[in-house]
Amino acid sequence: MTPPLSLLDPLLGRWRSSGTVLDSHGRPDSEISGTDTYSVLPGGQWITHDVDVVVGAQHTLVHELIGGSHPDGGWLMYAFDDSAEPGLMRLSMHDSDLLFLAGDGIRSWFHMRAGADHMTARWERSDGNSWTTWMTMRFDRLE
Repeated sequence: MTPPLSLLDPLLGRWRSSGTVLDSHGRPDSEISGTDTYSVLPGGQWITHDVDVVVGAQHTLVHELIGGSHPDGGWLMYAFDDSAEPGLMRLSMHDSDLLFLAGDGIRSWFHMRAGADHMTARWERSDGNSWTTWMTMRFDRLE
C-alpha cells in the first residue's frame, strides 16, 4: 500500500540546490546550482517537482510527478526532461526522515527533516556490477 502523500509535506516549497557531480573515481567533476520546487497538485493526490539547475555549464530543466502506488511499494515518480520518454522511478519512505529513490541504474538516499531548513541527497549509479557515488546535493529552504 502506498503511504499517505502527506508524509512528503516536509519537501513542499522552494529550495536552493547545490552540489557536486563526481567522476568515476569519486573526484569532483562539475558543480550544480539552481532551485528545486515541490508543490501539491489540485486534488492532493500528486506532488509536482520542478528542477531548474545548471550542471557545469549546462542548463537542466526537469519536471517530475510523485504519487500513485508503485508495485514494489512507495510512490511512482515520473521524470520528464529532454528524453523522448519519461523516466519511471520508485520513491519510498525508509523512516521519518529518509527517502529512497530507485530507477533504472540509479538510486538516491534523500535525508529530509520535518521543518528543517536544509536537506541532503547522495546519488549513485550502477555500471552493472557495482554502485558508485555520482552526485552529492544540498537543498536550503528558500520559502
